[in-house]
Amino acid sequence: MEKKAIRLLLSCCLFASTAFAANASTTMPTSTQSGTGTSVQAPADLSKGLLVNTFTSHQWKQDSLTKLLGKSVKEFDDYVYYPQGISMKWDENKQAFAVLVEPSYKGEVLKGITTSKRKDEIIRILGKPHFSDEKLALIGYAEQGYHLFFTFTQDKVKAISIYRRDQIADTKALVDMAKNLQDYGEKLGAPAEYADFSIFGAWGKPDFSYHLRGIGTYAWEYPSRGIAYDGMPDDATLTIYSNFPSKDKLADLKNVKNIVFSKEDSLFLIEKLRIENEKEKIELAKKAGIPSPDKKKIAVIDSDNLYNTANLRFYQPDYTPQAQLFPGYFIDEVTWLDNNWVMYQTMMGVGVYHVATHEKIEIVGMEKKANEPFDMLDVLSVKPDLTKKAIVFEVSMKEKKQTYTVRYQITGNKITFSK
Repeated sequence: MEKKAIRLLLSCCLFASTAFAANASTTMPTSTQSGTGTSVQAPADLSKGLLVNTFTSHQWKQDSLTKLLGKSVKEFDDYVYYPQGISMKWDENKQAFAVLVEPSYKGEVLKGITTSKRKDEIIRILGKPHFSDEKLALIGYAEQGYHLFFTFTQDKVKAISIYRRDQIADTKALVDMAKNLQDYGEKLGAPAEYADFSIFGAWGKPDFSYHLRGIGTYAWEYPSRGIAYDGMPDDATLTIYSNFPSKDKLADLKNVKNIVFSKEDSLFLIEKLRIENEKEKIELAKKAGIPSPDKKKIAVIDSDNLYNTANLRFYQPDYTPQAQLFPGYFIDEVTWLDNNWVMYQTMMGVGVYHVATHEKIEIVGMEKKANEPFDMLDVLSVKPDLTKKAIVFEVSMKEKKQTYTVRYQITGNKITFSK
Protein backbone atom coordinates (compact mmCIF):
# COMPACT_ATOMS: atom_id res chain seq x y z
CA MET A 1 0.00 0.00 0.00
CA GLU A 2 2.85 2.36 0.85
CA LYS A 3 4.33 1.82 -2.62
CA LYS A 4 1.03 2.70 -4.30
CA ALA A 5 0.90 6.01 -2.44
CA ILE A 6 4.50 6.83 -3.32
CA ARG A 7 3.74 6.17 -6.99
CA LEU A 8 0.95 8.72 -6.74
CA LEU A 9 3.35 11.28 -5.32
CA LEU A 10 5.81 10.43 -8.07
CA SER A 11 3.17 11.36 -10.61
CA CYS A 12 3.13 14.84 -9.11
CA CYS A 13 6.64 15.29 -10.51
CA LEU A 14 6.50 13.21 -13.69
CA PHE A 15 2.99 13.77 -15.05
CA ALA A 16 1.07 16.98 -15.54
CA SER A 17 -2.10 17.22 -13.49
CA THR A 18 -5.46 17.21 -15.25
CA ALA A 19 -6.00 20.90 -14.60
CA PHE A 20 -2.46 22.25 -14.97
CA ALA A 21 -2.83 23.39 -18.57
CA ALA A 22 -5.83 25.49 -17.65
CA ASN A 23 -4.06 26.94 -14.62
CA ALA A 24 -0.92 27.77 -16.56
CA SER A 25 -2.86 29.74 -19.16
CA THR A 26 -4.31 32.18 -16.65
CA THR A 27 -4.56 35.62 -18.23
CA MET A 28 -2.22 38.13 -16.69
CA PRO A 29 -3.57 41.58 -15.76
CA THR A 30 -2.06 44.50 -17.64
CA SER A 31 -0.53 47.74 -16.49
CA THR A 32 1.79 48.99 -19.23
CA GLN A 33 2.15 48.87 -23.02
CA SER A 34 5.19 47.57 -24.84
CA GLY A 35 6.66 49.30 -27.88
CA THR A 36 4.61 47.02 -30.12
CA GLY A 37 1.38 47.79 -28.30
CA THR A 38 1.28 44.43 -26.53
CA SER A 39 -0.02 44.55 -22.95
CA VAL A 40 2.65 43.68 -20.38
CA GLN A 41 2.27 43.25 -16.62
CA ALA A 42 5.08 44.92 -14.71
CA PRO A 43 6.08 42.73 -11.75
CA ALA A 44 6.18 44.12 -8.22
CA ASP A 45 9.54 44.29 -6.47
CA LEU A 46 9.04 41.34 -4.17
CA SER A 47 12.51 41.70 -2.67
CA LYS A 48 11.34 44.64 -0.51
CA GLY A 49 9.53 42.31 1.88
CA LEU A 50 9.84 38.77 3.19
CA LEU A 51 8.89 36.41 0.38
CA VAL A 52 7.12 33.90 2.63
CA ASN A 53 4.95 36.73 4.03
CA THR A 54 3.95 37.67 0.48
CA PHE A 55 2.46 34.23 -0.12
CA THR A 56 0.80 33.85 3.27
CA SER A 57 -0.68 37.37 3.23
CA HIS A 58 -2.20 36.69 -0.19
CA GLN A 59 -3.44 33.29 1.07
CA TRP A 60 -1.46 31.58 -1.72
CA LYS A 61 -4.13 32.66 -4.25
CA GLN A 62 -3.10 32.57 -7.90
CA ASP A 63 -5.22 35.50 -9.05
CA SER A 64 -3.77 37.76 -6.38
CA LEU A 65 -0.16 36.58 -6.72
CA THR A 66 0.04 36.84 -10.50
CA LYS A 67 -0.63 40.56 -10.17
CA LEU A 68 2.64 40.77 -8.22
CA LEU A 69 4.65 38.24 -10.22
CA GLY A 70 4.05 39.80 -13.63
CA LYS A 71 4.03 38.03 -16.97
CA SER A 72 5.49 34.53 -17.03
CA VAL A 73 8.60 33.93 -19.14
CA LYS A 74 8.41 30.15 -19.60
CA GLU A 75 6.93 26.90 -18.29
CA PHE A 76 8.92 23.78 -17.42
CA ASP A 77 7.95 20.58 -15.58
CA ASP A 78 4.69 22.04 -14.22
CA TYR A 79 6.41 25.18 -12.93
CA VAL A 80 5.60 28.60 -14.36
CA TYR A 81 8.67 30.85 -14.36
CA TYR A 82 8.40 34.56 -13.57
CA PRO A 83 10.91 37.42 -13.47
CA GLN A 84 13.06 37.93 -10.35
CA GLY A 85 14.03 34.25 -10.12
CA ILE A 86 10.72 32.82 -8.87
CA SER A 87 8.83 29.83 -10.29
CA MET A 88 5.36 28.67 -9.27
CA LYS A 89 3.48 25.40 -9.34
CA TRP A 90 -0.25 26.13 -9.19
CA ASP A 91 -2.72 23.53 -7.97
CA GLU A 92 -6.21 22.74 -9.22
CA ASN A 93 -7.78 25.18 -6.77
CA LYS A 94 -5.78 28.05 -8.29
CA GLN A 95 -3.51 28.34 -5.31
CA ALA A 96 0.26 28.27 -5.08
CA PHE A 97 1.25 24.74 -4.15
CA ALA A 98 5.02 25.16 -4.54
CA VAL A 99 7.42 28.06 -4.99
CA LEU A 100 10.92 27.57 -6.37
CA VAL A 101 13.37 30.37 -5.60
CA GLU A 102 16.55 30.53 -7.68
CA PRO A 103 19.87 32.09 -6.60
CA SER A 104 19.11 35.14 -8.74
CA TYR A 105 16.38 36.22 -6.29
CA LYS A 106 17.80 39.13 -4.29
CA GLY A 107 15.41 39.51 -1.37
CA GLU A 108 14.91 37.76 1.96
CA VAL A 109 12.84 34.58 1.82
CA LEU A 110 12.24 34.87 5.55
CA LYS A 111 14.03 36.94 8.17
CA GLY A 112 17.79 36.61 7.71
CA ILE A 113 17.52 33.99 4.95
CA THR A 114 18.59 34.81 1.39
CA THR A 115 19.87 32.72 -1.49
CA SER A 116 23.37 34.04 -0.80
CA LYS A 117 23.57 32.33 2.61
CA ARG A 118 25.71 29.22 2.99
CA LYS A 119 24.43 26.00 4.52
CA ASP A 120 26.06 26.54 7.90
CA GLU A 121 24.64 30.07 8.11
CA ILE A 122 21.12 28.84 7.35
CA ILE A 123 21.36 26.15 10.03
CA ARG A 124 22.71 28.68 12.52
CA ILE A 125 19.66 30.92 11.89
CA LEU A 126 16.92 28.28 11.58
CA GLY A 127 18.31 25.57 13.85
CA LYS A 128 18.68 21.86 13.28
CA PRO A 129 16.82 20.79 10.09
CA HIS A 130 13.64 18.75 10.48
CA PHE A 131 14.45 16.98 7.18
CA SER A 132 17.74 15.99 5.64
CA ASP A 133 18.97 13.93 2.69
CA GLU A 134 22.74 14.03 2.37
CA LYS A 135 22.77 12.30 -1.02
CA LEU A 136 20.53 14.98 -2.51
CA ALA A 137 22.27 17.83 -0.61
CA LEU A 138 18.86 18.69 0.84
CA ILE A 139 17.67 20.03 4.18
CA GLY A 140 14.23 21.25 5.20
CA TYR A 141 12.07 22.82 7.90
CA ALA A 142 8.41 22.29 8.80
CA GLU A 143 6.74 25.56 9.76
CA GLN A 144 3.16 26.30 10.76
CA GLY A 145 1.84 27.22 7.31
CA TYR A 146 4.57 25.98 4.97
CA HIS A 147 7.56 23.70 4.48
CA LEU A 148 10.89 25.22 3.51
CA PHE A 149 13.59 23.21 1.70
CA PHE A 150 17.14 24.10 0.65
CA THR A 151 19.30 22.34 -1.92
CA PHE A 152 23.00 23.08 -2.18
CA THR A 153 25.95 22.90 -4.52
CA GLN A 154 29.14 22.83 -2.46
CA ASP A 155 27.24 24.37 0.48
CA LYS A 156 25.98 27.27 -1.67
CA VAL A 157 22.22 27.55 -2.19
CA LYS A 158 21.13 26.00 -5.48
CA ALA A 159 17.42 26.54 -4.86
CA ILE A 160 14.89 27.17 -2.10
CA SER A 161 11.50 25.44 -2.25
CA ILE A 162 8.45 26.62 -0.34
CA TYR A 163 5.39 24.36 -0.13
CA ARG A 164 2.02 25.44 1.17
CA ARG A 165 0.91 23.52 4.28
CA ASP A 166 -2.82 23.71 4.98
CA GLN A 167 -4.29 23.39 8.45
CA ILE A 168 -7.37 21.29 9.21
CA ALA A 169 -9.79 22.19 11.96
CA ASP A 170 -12.49 19.62 11.22
CA THR A 171 -11.61 16.00 10.39
CA LYS A 172 -15.19 14.65 10.36
CA ALA A 173 -15.38 14.40 6.56
CA LEU A 174 -12.04 12.60 6.40
CA VAL A 175 -12.98 10.07 9.10
CA ASP A 176 -16.34 9.35 7.47
CA MET A 177 -14.71 8.90 4.06
CA ALA A 178 -11.99 6.63 5.44
CA LYS A 179 -14.51 4.37 7.17
CA ASN A 180 -16.53 4.06 3.95
CA LEU A 181 -13.67 3.96 1.46
CA GLN A 182 -15.01 1.06 -0.63
CA ASP A 183 -18.68 2.05 -0.40
CA TYR A 184 -17.90 5.57 -1.58
CA GLY A 185 -15.46 4.35 -4.26
CA GLU A 186 -17.52 5.28 -7.32
CA LYS A 187 -17.87 8.89 -6.23
CA LEU A 188 -14.41 9.27 -4.71
CA GLY A 189 -12.94 8.15 -8.05
CA ALA A 190 -14.60 11.06 -9.86
CA PRO A 191 -13.72 14.24 -7.93
CA ALA A 192 -14.74 16.62 -10.72
CA GLU A 193 -18.15 14.99 -11.15
CA TYR A 194 -18.86 14.76 -7.40
CA ALA A 195 -17.39 18.06 -6.23
CA ASP A 196 -19.94 18.41 -3.41
CA PHE A 197 -19.53 14.88 -2.09
CA SER A 198 -17.81 13.93 1.14
CA ILE A 199 -14.27 15.26 1.52
CA PHE A 200 -14.45 17.30 -1.71
CA GLY A 201 -17.37 19.32 -0.37
CA ALA A 202 -15.57 19.92 2.94
CA TRP A 203 -12.06 20.67 1.64
CA GLY A 204 -12.58 21.76 -1.95
CA LYS A 205 -11.33 19.71 -4.88
CA PRO A 206 -7.99 17.90 -4.52
CA ASP A 207 -4.75 19.78 -5.04
CA PHE A 208 -3.99 17.39 -7.93
CA SER A 209 -5.91 14.62 -9.74
CA TYR A 210 -4.54 11.94 -12.08
CA HIS A 211 -6.53 9.85 -14.52
CA LEU A 212 -5.80 6.14 -14.23
CA ARG A 213 -5.78 5.04 -17.84
CA GLY A 214 -7.45 1.74 -18.60
CA ILE A 215 -9.35 1.94 -15.31
CA GLY A 216 -11.45 5.02 -15.88
CA THR A 217 -11.14 6.46 -12.39
CA TYR A 218 -8.93 9.10 -10.76
CA ALA A 219 -6.23 9.05 -8.13
CA TRP A 220 -5.92 12.31 -6.24
CA GLU A 221 -4.06 13.97 -3.40
CA TYR A 222 -3.99 16.85 -0.97
CA PRO A 223 -0.22 16.91 -0.33
CA SER A 224 -0.64 20.30 1.34
CA ARG A 225 -2.61 18.38 3.99
CA GLY A 226 -0.78 15.05 3.75
CA ILE A 227 -3.51 12.93 2.14
CA ALA A 228 -3.38 10.70 -0.98
CA TYR A 229 -6.04 8.40 -2.52
CA ASP A 230 -4.84 5.86 -5.07
CA GLY A 231 -8.13 5.60 -6.99
CA MET A 232 -8.26 1.81 -7.44
CA PRO A 233 -12.03 1.16 -7.63
CA ASP A 234 -12.13 -2.26 -5.90
CA ASP A 235 -9.16 -1.91 -3.56
CA ALA A 236 -8.69 1.80 -2.91
CA THR A 237 -6.11 2.94 -0.37
CA LEU A 238 -6.04 6.20 1.56
CA THR A 239 -2.60 7.23 2.82
CA ILE A 240 -2.29 9.68 5.71
CA TYR A 241 1.21 11.14 5.88
CA SER A 242 3.10 12.41 8.90
CA ASN A 243 2.49 16.04 7.92
CA PHE A 244 -1.28 15.66 8.35
CA PRO A 245 -1.89 18.42 10.93
CA SER A 246 -4.53 16.70 13.12
CA LYS A 247 -3.42 13.09 13.46
CA ASP A 248 -4.48 13.06 17.12
CA LYS A 249 -8.10 13.20 15.93
CA LEU A 250 -7.80 10.05 13.81
CA ALA A 251 -7.50 7.39 16.50
CA ASP A 252 -10.64 5.63 15.20
CA LEU A 253 -8.88 4.93 11.87
CA LYS A 254 -5.86 3.05 13.22
CA ASN A 255 -7.22 -0.40 12.30
CA VAL A 256 -9.51 0.48 9.40
CA LYS A 257 -8.93 -1.58 6.25
CA ASN A 258 -6.91 0.11 3.49
CA ILE A 259 -5.97 3.10 5.62
CA VAL A 260 -2.20 3.60 5.77
CA PHE A 261 -0.52 5.87 8.29
CA SER A 262 2.81 6.69 6.70
CA LYS A 263 5.84 7.87 8.63
CA GLU A 264 6.88 9.85 5.56
CA ASP A 265 6.16 13.54 5.08
CA SER A 266 4.36 13.98 1.74
CA LEU A 267 5.94 17.37 1.03
CA PHE A 268 9.43 16.07 1.78
CA LEU A 269 8.75 13.14 -0.57
CA ILE A 270 7.62 15.49 -3.33
CA GLU A 271 10.66 17.72 -2.95
CA LYS A 272 13.00 14.71 -3.08
CA LEU A 273 11.21 13.41 -6.18
CA ARG A 274 11.45 16.85 -7.81
CA ILE A 275 15.22 16.87 -7.30
CA GLU A 276 15.63 13.26 -8.44
CA ASN A 277 13.57 13.92 -11.55
CA GLU A 278 15.61 17.04 -12.32
CA LYS A 279 18.85 15.06 -12.03
CA GLU A 280 17.48 12.22 -14.16
CA LYS A 281 16.41 14.55 -16.96
CA ILE A 282 19.73 16.39 -16.97
CA GLU A 283 21.52 13.05 -17.26
CA LEU A 284 19.24 12.23 -20.20
CA ALA A 285 20.17 15.55 -21.81
CA LYS A 286 23.88 14.83 -21.32
CA LYS A 287 23.56 11.41 -22.95
CA ALA A 288 20.98 12.03 -25.67
CA GLY A 289 20.87 15.82 -26.06
CA ILE A 290 20.95 17.33 -29.55
CA PRO A 291 22.86 20.64 -29.59
CA SER A 292 21.78 23.55 -31.75
CA PRO A 293 24.20 24.61 -34.51
CA ASP A 294 25.60 27.41 -32.33
CA LYS A 295 25.83 25.06 -29.30
CA LYS A 296 23.81 27.49 -27.17
CA LYS A 297 20.78 25.20 -26.78
CA ILE A 298 20.24 21.49 -26.20
CA ALA A 299 17.14 19.61 -27.31
CA VAL A 300 16.31 16.26 -25.74
CA ILE A 301 13.43 13.89 -26.48
CA ASP A 302 11.69 12.74 -23.30
CA SER A 303 9.21 10.03 -24.35
CA ASP A 304 9.55 7.44 -21.60
CA ASN A 305 6.17 7.98 -19.95
CA LEU A 306 2.59 8.31 -21.25
CA TYR A 307 2.20 9.54 -24.81
CA ASN A 308 0.39 12.70 -23.77
CA THR A 309 3.21 13.60 -21.36
CA ALA A 310 5.93 12.92 -23.93
CA ASN A 311 7.80 16.17 -24.44
CA LEU A 312 10.73 17.89 -26.05
CA ARG A 313 12.95 19.57 -23.48
CA PHE A 314 15.33 22.45 -24.17
CA TYR A 315 18.25 23.42 -21.96
CA GLN A 316 20.98 26.02 -21.98
CA PRO A 317 24.56 24.63 -22.11
CA ASP A 318 24.71 24.67 -18.28
CA TYR A 319 21.43 22.67 -18.24
CA THR A 320 19.28 25.52 -17.05
CA PRO A 321 15.71 24.83 -18.32
CA GLN A 322 14.82 26.97 -21.32
CA ALA A 323 11.61 25.68 -22.92
CA GLN A 324 9.39 22.61 -23.16
CA LEU A 325 7.07 21.35 -25.90
CA PHE A 326 4.26 18.81 -25.41
CA PRO A 327 3.12 17.66 -28.88
CA GLY A 328 0.56 15.26 -27.36
CA TYR A 329 2.25 12.13 -28.73
CA PHE A 330 5.56 10.29 -28.57
CA ILE A 331 8.34 12.15 -30.40
CA ASP A 332 10.32 10.16 -32.98
CA GLU A 333 12.74 12.63 -34.57
CA VAL A 334 14.07 16.14 -33.93
CA THR A 335 16.18 18.27 -36.28
CA TRP A 336 17.48 21.81 -35.75
CA LEU A 337 16.62 23.95 -38.79
CA ASP A 338 18.61 26.88 -37.37
CA ASN A 339 19.60 28.04 -33.88
CA ASN A 340 15.97 28.47 -32.74
CA TRP A 341 13.65 26.50 -35.01
CA VAL A 342 13.43 22.73 -34.63
CA MET A 343 11.44 20.27 -36.72
CA TYR A 344 9.86 17.41 -34.77
CA GLN A 345 8.02 14.30 -35.88
CA THR A 346 5.45 12.18 -34.05
CA MET A 347 3.28 9.33 -35.27
CA MET A 348 0.47 11.86 -35.61
CA GLY A 349 2.20 14.74 -37.35
CA VAL A 350 5.19 16.86 -38.29
CA GLY A 351 5.69 20.39 -37.01
CA VAL A 352 8.20 23.09 -36.16
CA TYR A 353 8.80 24.89 -32.86
CA HIS A 354 10.61 28.11 -32.04
CA VAL A 355 12.48 27.80 -28.74
CA ALA A 356 12.64 31.51 -27.89
CA THR A 357 9.06 32.52 -28.73
CA HIS A 358 7.43 29.09 -28.11
CA GLU A 359 5.58 29.32 -31.44
CA LYS A 360 4.44 25.94 -32.78
CA ILE A 361 3.34 25.30 -36.38
CA GLU A 362 1.94 22.01 -37.68
CA ILE A 363 3.09 21.14 -41.20
CA VAL A 364 1.32 17.81 -41.63
CA GLY A 365 -1.29 16.33 -39.30
CA MET A 366 -3.89 13.59 -39.19
CA GLU A 367 -6.34 15.66 -41.21
CA LYS A 368 -5.60 16.94 -44.70
CA LYS A 369 -5.12 20.67 -44.89
CA ALA A 370 -6.72 22.71 -47.65
CA ASN A 371 -5.07 22.06 -51.03
CA GLU A 372 -2.73 19.45 -49.51
CA PRO A 373 -2.62 16.01 -51.23
CA PHE A 374 -1.77 13.91 -48.17
CA ASP A 375 -2.00 13.59 -44.39
CA MET A 376 0.19 11.88 -41.80
CA LEU A 377 -1.33 8.46 -42.43
CA ASP A 378 0.09 8.61 -45.97
CA VAL A 379 3.64 9.51 -44.85
CA LEU A 380 6.34 6.84 -45.13
CA SER A 381 9.35 8.99 -44.25
CA VAL A 382 10.36 12.57 -43.54
CA LYS A 383 13.81 13.84 -44.51
CA PRO A 384 14.91 17.43 -43.86
CA ASP A 385 17.52 18.85 -46.24
CA LEU A 386 19.24 21.70 -44.41
CA THR A 387 21.38 22.67 -47.40
CA LYS A 388 18.40 23.15 -49.71
CA LYS A 389 16.15 24.35 -46.86
CA ALA A 390 13.58 21.72 -47.70
CA ILE A 391 11.59 18.95 -46.02
CA VAL A 392 11.09 15.91 -48.25
CA PHE A 393 8.05 13.71 -47.61
CA GLU A 394 7.89 10.23 -49.05
CA VAL A 395 4.22 9.23 -49.15
CA SER A 396 2.06 6.36 -50.35
CA MET A 397 -0.87 7.48 -52.50
CA LYS A 398 -3.14 4.89 -54.07
CA GLU A 399 -0.50 2.20 -53.47
CA LYS A 400 2.15 4.28 -55.24
CA LYS A 401 5.15 5.95 -53.63
CA GLN A 402 5.53 9.66 -54.34
CA THR A 403 7.80 12.42 -53.10
CA TYR A 404 6.64 15.87 -52.02
CA THR A 405 8.97 18.71 -51.07
CA VAL A 406 8.08 21.55 -48.72
CA ARG A 407 10.59 24.41 -48.74
CA TYR A 408 11.09 26.72 -45.79
CA GLN A 409 12.54 30.18 -45.37
CA ILE A 410 13.64 31.58 -41.99
CA THR A 411 13.80 35.34 -41.48
CA GLY A 412 14.53 36.42 -37.93
CA ASN A 413 12.05 34.59 -35.70
CA LYS A 414 9.65 33.84 -38.56
CA ILE A 415 9.44 30.79 -40.77
CA THR A 416 7.44 30.47 -44.01
CA PHE A 417 6.73 27.45 -46.19
CA SER A 418 6.25 26.97 -49.92
CA LYS A 419 5.90 24.02 -52.29
